[in-house]
Amino acid sequence: MADTLDTILRTTKVLYEKIENQLGAGKQGIDKLLFGEVDMDTSANFALDRYVVNPYGVTFRRAGEESSVRPYTPGVGDIREVPRSSQKTAITERLRDSVAAGLESTAGASASYTKMVGDIVKDHIGGYNSTRWFLSLQTMRTGKFTTYGNGGRDIDLEIDFSRDSGNDITYDFTDASASIDSALKAMYAVYRSQHGSKGNLAVILGSDWQENLEQDADVIEKMTANTANETIALNMMPPELSNTEGLYVIGRYRPAGMVVPIWLLAYEPDAQFVQYNGATAQDYMPSDECIMFSVGEKRYSVYRGIEVISGTGRIDRVVGEMVFDTFISKDPIAEYIRSAARFAFIPGQVNHVVRSTGTFSDS
Repeated sequence: MADTLDTILRTTKVLYEKIENQLGAGKQGIDKLLFGEVDMDTSANFALDRYVVNPYGVTFRRAGEESSVRPYTPGVGDIREVPRSSQKTAITERLRDSVAAGLESTAGASASYTKMVGDIVKDHIGGYNSTRWFLSLQTMRTGKFTTYGNGGRDIDLEIDFSRDSGNDITYDFTDASASIDSALKAMYAVYRSQHGSKGNLAVILGSDWQENLEQDADVIEKMTANTANETIALNMMPPELSNTEGLYVIGRYRPAGMVVPIWLLAYEPDAQFVQYNGATAQDYMPSDECIMFSVGEKRYSVYRGIEVISGTGRIDRVVGEMVFDTFISKDPIAEYIRSAARFAFIPGQVNHVVRSTGTFSDS
């Protein structure tokens, strides 16, 4: 049985890719959309000040004179530790004797064990996927990468990117003159003041914002007035939007008085996010919030090295979105499947995201 476990885990990359395809053919997680620049290294830390660089222009010289000197500052001024997650599932004697779901009750021990190991690996992958999705959205919303330990405890490894407080605004929909147009324009005014990219501008709406959108007759009339233009607009849609699991394109909308059109989006995966075993389920996107950003902005997924036990028993340093190893204790009663990851999400320019929190009536 240990050989069966080792055989499966030695081909984890293939298995991982197969399981990830459960998201849907050709689909990706929202973390890939929001933080598409990937940086992998076996080190444990990263230099934050090398991700946000403000370039300056070149200077010209007179004929025969020497060139100017452009200084380079290595990224050593702001070293941050990347949080590490590690979890393991014990395969006990009781589990080994159980019948794996989906198999005939008369299936052999080897088939049952293999199916059970595959199901455990799926559980681990599902947990990492949902956590990456949640944390990528949380980083966009708050300007902070915040991780928690067992039971939701603070592990003191939060990375605060110091987003301008003016990028968090509010909008009162209980006001009789309130409208989606004015709410979006208020967000865009802040976004434009921070010199955010106007290409493929998008807004992810919480459920309260979506409901208000549906009740705004002017908005619906504008969005449905010309279905031909709507079809043309969808053909111009960035493929990342349609390829992201759980992300729904409501439409392309240009508020009155705005030149720049906006992709209106909703993010609703099949299940809510549960932070840890026993925690209350919560929406990935809070119902009263929406965020404005450009799909094309540079944002980084940083993965760093972790130690795993190789098939020969050596401790190796590897890097990846998630890695598995076999952790077999001397106790014959239990062995473990262990998965680990070390990652952080880093905005290239944290002020190029605007969050608006709405006030909605209870009626």
